Amino acid sequence: MIKMRLIDSHVHFPIGSLIKSVADPWIKKEKERWLKAWNFPEPVKIDDFDELSRLWYKETLDYSIDKVVFVTANGNENMLKLISKHPNKFIGYAHHDPSKEGAAQELEECLKNGLKGYKILGPAVNIPLNDKSLYPIWEVANSYEIPVLIHFGIMGAAGGIAYHVNINPLIIHDVAKQFKKIKFIVPHFGCGYVFETLNLCWACSNVYIDTSGSNQWMRWMPYELNLETLFRKYRETIGPERIIFGTDSSWFPRGFCKAYLDEQVRAMVDVGYSDDEIDRVLYKNIAEILGLIK
Repeated sequence: MIKMRLIDSHVHFPIGSLIKSVADPWIKKEKERWLKAWNFPEPVKIDDFDELSRLWYKETLDYSIDKVVFVTANGNENMLKLISKHPNKFIGYAHHDPSKEGAAQELEECLKNGLKGYKILGPAVNIPLNDKSLYPIWEVANSYEIPVLIHFGIMGAAGGIAYHVNINPLIIHDVAKQFKKIKFIVPHFGCGYVFETLNLCWACSNVYIDTSGSNQWMRWMPYELNLETLFRKYRETIGPERIIFGTDSSWFPRGFCKAYLDEQVRAMVDVGYSDDEIDRVLYKNIAEILGLIK
């Protein structure tokens, strides 16, 4: 049995999350199929901030999670409030549109007040991420040497966004080249853009990937793909030092998605990751980025 140190680097605090009824019969069927495939319960909306905080703190104890990195919390004020609840367990990122007025100043304020990184949804930003107007954001992130997690690829489940100027991770190629002190993290193994993400990582040594989510996008790739292949290919290209574990957990009663952890550990073992390499992915890489260890 592998004795695991564990940091979940990709969690959403679900306060204010909307659980919408779905009218489109195909989208509804796909959602039901996904829940069934993973044996997940139906999400329950919880509006009590303190209760959600308590539930997530309990998850860290029940699953021996050293730290949880919350990448969204329905606003930066919520995130600052959240990390103050359990600073020994909770780490938070800022999350706001980098193209809005004052975005760079807001990011800097968040970092000064205790947040440790920045989360961006690429397909939700209406100008290209390499546009010079966004350079003030990158300058702040670079000066603080923080991780910047950017979602690329299809956004949302079935019926989501599949075409956008910022859907391809190569959009940040020049940005990553120029702002070398930023640790750019591309989640979900690139979320369908595997070739592009591998090229970006190969060209830019400050680009990392995270493993979070069900990675159901593998089903609609034009070639066969599985977790074993992804873990093997990324290790061959960039080594285990730039692969970071996450789950994309959020809502209850599911809570911490141990099923994703189990699938990922199994895949790493099956392709020959050593115990030290598994520890890097599950704990050490993000711990180093966040300054938790030297």
